[in-house]
Amino acid sequence: MRPHMGDADLSIAATSPWIVVTGLDGAGKSTLVARLAEDLDAQKLRLPHHDFVRACLARSGDGSPFGDIHTDRLLFALDARLANYIIRDFRRNGVGLVSQRGWMDNFIFGAVQGVSYEQCEAVLRASELERPSAHIFLIARPDVALSRLDGAENRDKYETAEFIALQHAETIRFFNAARRGEQALRAFADIPATLIDTTDARCEDVRAEALEFLTGLGYAVPMAASDAEAR
Repeated sequence: MRPHMGDADLSIAATSPWIVVTGLDGAGKSTLVARLAEDLDAQKLRLPHHDFVRACLARSGDGSPFGDIHTDRLLFALDARLANYIIRDFRRNGVGLVSQRGWMDNFIFGAVQGVSYEQCEAVLRASELERPSAHIFLIARPDVALSRLDGAENRDKYETAEFIALQHAETIRFFNAARRGEQALRAFADIPATLIDTTDARCEDVRAEALEFLTGLGYAVPMAASDAEAR
């Protein structure tokens, strides 16, 4: 997509990596992000990033995940485009990042709500934003993912059985569509990606598989993190 006339250039050539960990709620993203950030000596970042998002999402649609889809999409897009400045500055200063969620979540959550990839791109304009170095998708059987959320504090409106089941299917669909080079997802073209099913995996197994993927891309992983004991 060509930048629109008068738009700021929100991207910048970056030398530091940005690894995105995404996937289902309850699939183990938080744990993996924390461990990879330590392994890679990188900064952690969580998306959505800004404090206003949670309260506004709770208001949008009166707390229903399907109540006010347009407002939800606008909120996520606004947060992403503002967070892009933070990500850009980290990378400009040579700070590596491992983030929980990335731009693709706008498309996956949107698809669950019935919004097309084309419509999501029109609002977000991901092609203008920072380009991640690699994507790690985590999935789990929906009932297992939901069970891992039992008792969790501050659950959001999307952490329901219905939404997570749809999110599981849409995560896999996005992963495959991006690999095929679907036109609406051109912002994600050729970004190295892996899909890990955590349903029956230990945290250390997931970490080891993620580190193997990153090592294969040429990232230097400390010996203590990549040795056989990590498996």
